[in-house]
Amino acid sequence: MDIKSKILRIKKVHSIISSILFILLLMFCINDANELNISEISLSRFGIYPKTFWVWNTGLFILGIILYVHSLKHIVKYYKDINNPVSTMFTLSTISLLLTASINMSYSIHNWTAVSYFLGYVISIFLFGFNLLQRDFRIGITSICIAIISVLFPLLGLYFFKGLAIPEIIHTLCIFLWIIVLTFDSEYKSFLKRFGF
Repeated sequence: MDIKSKILRIKKVHSIISSILFILLLMFCINDANELNISEISLSRFGIYPKTFWVWNTGLFILGIILYVHSLKHIVKYYKDINNPVSTMFTLSTISLLLTASINMSYSIHNWTAVSYFLGYVISIFLFGFNLLQRDFRIGITSICIAIISVLFPLLGLYFFKGLAIPEIIHTLCIFLWIIVLTFDSEYKSFLKRFGF
């Protein structure tokens, strides 16, 4: 196996581990804060809960950096130039996520940074896909679909659950789905071709 293949394999493993890290972080906090009902709180509640605040805030900060690294990696791969509006949007939304992890939810600015992250990342993925439609239609349209789903499904979740946690989890899983699709893009496109897409 040559060096390029080894690097590609490491990137793929890194994407999977990143997704698993979020799930493990979430499960740890749900288990340790079992007095909280996940369907009635926002995930930020883990950031102030005595048993989970260090783990949650640190984990969220690490995940923010991981998301940013993945975003830049995919921008370089598909755009060849890091200085573009999509890169700027990903940067701003990541800064919002890092601020959300750093600012206690008892301050109103926390809500603003959380909403900025949510909308910023969705818009970033949408623009990423939209700008790719002519060069790589499959990845472009998939990115657009994931961006739309990452808004619609959480909004639907708001109808069924009192709190924001479930919609926030759905949104985050959509983002990790996007990362995994882009990391395994060759396999994903081959899969689509089997069905005539």
